[in-house]
Amino acid sequence: MRVGVNYPWVDYGWDFGVAPPSWRGHDDDPRWMSVIDEDLRRFQALGVTVLRWFILADGLTYGSGTGAPWLDPLTGRWHFDAPRLSAEALGHFETLLLRIEAANQSGAEPLQLLPVLIDFHFCEAGAMPVTVDDAVDPDWVKGGRAEAIAEAANRQRFFDGVLDPLLRVSQAHAGAIIAWELINEPEWITSGWHPDGQSTHPVDAAAMTSFLAEGKSRIRQFAIKPTIGFAMIDTLRRTGITAEINQFHHYPNGARALERHVFDPRAPGIVGEFATAATDRWPELPRDRQTVLDRLQVASSCGYPLAVPWSYRGVDRHTAWTAEVERDLMAFAGRQARRPAAMPVDLPEASLGDVRAVGTPSQSRCAAETSSGTRCRRRPVAGSTRCWQHQPDHRAVRISRRRR
Repeated sequence: MRVGVNYPWVDYGWDFGVAPPSWRGHDDDPRWMSVIDEDLRRFQALGVTVLRWFILADGLTYGSGTGAPWLDPLTGRWHFDAPRLSAEALGHFETLLLRIEAANQSGAEPLQLLPVLIDFHFCEAGAMPVTVDDAVDPDWVKGGRAEAIAEAANRQRFFDGVLDPLLRVSQAHAGAIIAWELINEPEWITSGWHPDGQSTHPVDAAAMTSFLAEGKSRIRQFAIKPTIGFAMIDTLRRTGITAEINQFHHYPNGARALERHVFDPRAPGIVGEFATAATDRWPELPRDRQTVLDRLQVASSCGYPLAVPWSYRGVDRHTAWTAEVERDLMAFAGRQARRPAAMPVDLPEASLGDVRAVGTPSQSRCAAETSSGTRCRRRPVAGSTRCWQHQPDHRAVRISRRRR
């Protein structure tokens, strides 16, 4: 099993692009540029091979000044017309890829970036964090950009002016990219997907489904694998929305064990986030064995090809990055080096569409017969005696899980 790390930013929302002048001062370069080379060397020494990083995050640097989101005082609704991504943001992103490529020349295990286009905060109600002479500056807004997803014409401009340029840069540095993630934890801003069941969230399920479907298609056009950072494996099961790399986050809070990996191996599942803090207890582990090493061993024994702890630079209740965590990562990497290679994350060149499966395993082989009269050797889909190819209905197969 490979191990990644959720970096996931140095300055949330302003790692890429022109930032508020009072925040970055006279230095035009993002702060990560002065620390990333050392951090990459550190990750390679720890056996980390994947770096997950939020690119636009809450959108602060994407659309400012006259292009910033604005609040309609009559309706209380935030409006946003999706602009093109700035040349500065694109340049910063390419610089990151160049730094990763340079680190990979060292002869250590290569690192790959898992960029996250937007966080769910991108779509929440806007907030103005910048003040000038003790007054709020409306030129800089965090969030307030739901219309870039919810409205079809806006969505097209967002893909044309933001995602496609980022994908072109990524394609030029293909070896440094493992996949492109469209959004982190869409459940929290999608009506019908949020656990509260309410219909008052910023994006409805139909619009989010369209955003994910077209986004995946665009990513595939650049020969890159798409992924979606679902907060819960249950969302995968309930919606049937899957990708070449199926991602979910695992914060069990003592309530639910990690399920075994039963995704189609050509489109594997990955644990895109799990806590480094011992307080988020895994119930399958004893209370005194809640280390990152123990959790990685559980994920590996469940068959996952990649697990990504949260987080290196985050400051929150799920993060507890310590010297012990780093020793655990090195210990796990050492054990993996002595094992036969497990199922890789790399997939066949041909697109697999969206026929994927995950759930609770039943019997070990499909009950259907092949055209030659022999028994099919594929694993059955969860809740069925047949594999995905021999289902009577070839629509996307459902999936499984949850967080927060």
